[in-house]
Amino acid sequence: MIRQETYQWFAEEFGTGIGVADWDGTIYESYTNIRKMPDEMKVIVLTNYMIKQNIYQQAIKEVLRLETKYKNKRINKSSIYEKALDMVM
Repeated sequence: MIRQETYQWFAEEFGTGIGVADWDGTIYESYTNIRKMPDEMKVIVLTNYMIKQNIYQQAIKEVLRLETKYKNKRINKSSIYEKALDMVM
């Protein structure tokens, strides 16, 4: 556990809050097959891609619309994100 003074020093040194970071390396190297990746992890990867492509706002609007459309159906959240990404791009 890090003391409060250390958190404050990092925040002042780097000009950001603790916990705000962007990973530029390969994400989850242990998963070589995307189909075997857990659904939550796919959502994180797709969200990161949307942010980097500057289409996050449009894609999230589509995600919300698709979630209401498929509300009573059993569909993975990552599938909804993929559909929204295809519609926006």
